[in-house]
Amino acid sequence: MTSIDQQVRAGTEPSPSTTGARLTEMLQLGEAQSHGALSVIPLSADTRGGSWYVTLGEASAAGQCRVAEVNEGGSVPDLRVDNKGDTRVLIIDGEELRGAKQNRVLNTTILVDKQSSLVVPVSCTEQGRWRYDSREFSTAEYIAERTVRAGVQRTVDLAVRSGQGHRSDQGRVWDDVCALHADQATSSPTGAMQGAFEGRSDDLQDYVDALPAVDGQQGLLVLLGGAVVGLDFLSIAEKYARVHAKLVRSYALGALGAEKGDATAPAPADAGARARDFLGRVAGLSGERFKSPGLGWDTRFAGPGLVGSLLTYRDRPIHAAFFAVGDDGDDHGRGPGQGEGGRIAGARVRARAHGRWGGSRPRQSEGREGTHAEGS
Repeated sequence: MTSIDQQVRAGTEPSPSTTGARLTEMLQLGEAQSHGALSVIPLSADTRGGSWYVTLGEASAAGQCRVAEVNEGGSVPDLRVDNKGDTRVLIIDGEELRGAKQNRVLNTTILVDKQSSLVVPVSCTEQGRWRYDSREFSTAEYIAERTVRAGVQRTVDLAVRSGQGHRSDQGRVWDDVCALHADQATSSPTGAMQGAFEGRSDDLQDYVDALPAVDGQQGLLVLLGGAVVGLDFLSIAEKYARVHAKLVRSYALGALGAEKGDATAPAPADAGARARDFLGRVAGLSGERFKSPGLGWDTRFAGPGLVGSLLTYRDRPIHAAFFAVGDDGDDHGRGPGQGEGGRIAGARVRARAHGRWGGSRPRQSEGREGTHAEGS
């Protein structure tokens, strides 16, 4: 099993830079779909010949992959993944793992090799529990809410560039989850992000039903109230189809907050123009490559109002995620809590304004140990 310290050392050695244009030149935009304040534009690309993998949901359901605490005592920022199968397993950044001593989300997208064990960097999304309710983790029906996920992305980007590996600002994650509950008028006895998704599950299902994946779709570019807020792209359409609903729920939760205001979806032509502008901004970014904790390379991108990452393996794209963020690192488009000029108030400010959910934080160091072709 690869130790987290080995991953940190390996992950802080940048190789030559690349540009966002490497990704955007591949992408094709489909026709915009809208529901409420949310617009989704399908993404596709010619990625034939890349490596095969299965999603974590597939691997878990087949009994191929097991995710657990690193040891009996556990470690807040680390989990262990055991892949007993003969197929690589893809775990997307922000994918929530529920159970064990507390719920966590992945800090970065990871491709786990066949027949291997790996320690992966994670963030806690359940501040008030540090006790077992299961020995293994299960996968959630959603990816972390977009603003929580973007916050993790931003702080991980800073950590990787400063030689600290794929670590997040755990305090910010807890603040963002607290602010999410305040925005959604939801709660959880353990401060779990899960409670926000469960509290709005019927509304979120309406978005999933109204925004289905289309044939050949490999990703989505999302607008909230007319502003592009993010995109996700996977190299295999069949695998994207398995996470489409999870991603829609991630973006739609923010839309539910925006609907309390006057946010509306733009006309399809306007949505397309704004999507092309966003992709142009991504294309102009220069990235820096770092060794991924799993297979391949993690290219990190950051620029005015943007943060993103691209996982490549054997010089082919596997997964990309880009988010619009404020110049101060905060996100756009959560709805309630907006400050001057429409910018969202900082997560810590919102959390204090609404009252922090109470509970003791577990110590992060506690228990710490150090043509797509099958088989390609």
